[in-house]
Amino acid sequence: MKPVDNTSDGSYSRAVTRFSRPHVAKDYPSEYDDSSRRDRTEKAAILRALKHIKPGGHVLDLPCGTGRLSRLLLEQGFEVTGADSSASMLEHAAENHRQRLQAVPNLGNIDFELADVMHTPYADEQFDAVISNRLFHHFNTSELRRPAIAELARISSGPVVISFFNSFSLSAQWRHLKRSIKGVTPKDRIPIPRALLEADLESQGLKAIDWHATRWGISPHWYVVAIKRQE
Repeated sequence: MKPVDNTSDGSYSRAVTRFSRPHVAKDYPSEYDDSSRRDRTEKAAILRALKHIKPGGHVLDLPCGTGRLSRLLLEQGFEVTGADSSASMLEHAAENHRQRLQAVPNLGNIDFELADVMHTPYADEQFDAVISNRLFHHFNTSELRRPAIAELARISSGPVVISFFNSFSLSAQWRHLKRSIKGVTPKDRIPIPRALLEADLESQGLKAIDWHATRWGISPHWYVVAIKRQE
């Protein structure tokens, strides 16, 4: 599947290429580790965001990676489809879930499907909600973020939950300082101002209704919950 990339330096193409590599998929985290503070705070922020999704709804996890968020969604009682542009990621996601089912046979199934966030195969409003976790920090411009947001909004009849790296954090400011000293332009883990992401959402007909920080003021990792504006 050829990715769409509207940026001159190909930030999204680089991400797609990187995560399509088998060794990257093999080493990608497959479970949330409750002994890790980063995983605990990320998981807690996601669970707070999920309160906006109707119980038992059909949720798309895009990109699903190796399926750790897909399984968390399933454990919360949602019907889940996991999608990714990387066949290698999907292979590991399916195998990880098969192993999980051996331990918890009644957990339920997850459909894992190949899909690119810029042009998914899904119908309008096919899902009750869509979650895009750990993707938008690869997008370095509004020119790239907005078509991705538009596609997520098109296929969701309810909330769109997006994780992003907020420039308002000690971690983001420290990274910015180090890059400035070295004269380096960031190509990954790109922090953006909250107001800029909100403008990107509004440009595609979405209204931000809730924001969740994993570690307010410290970590750049945030979640925004958006819904379609009523005309």
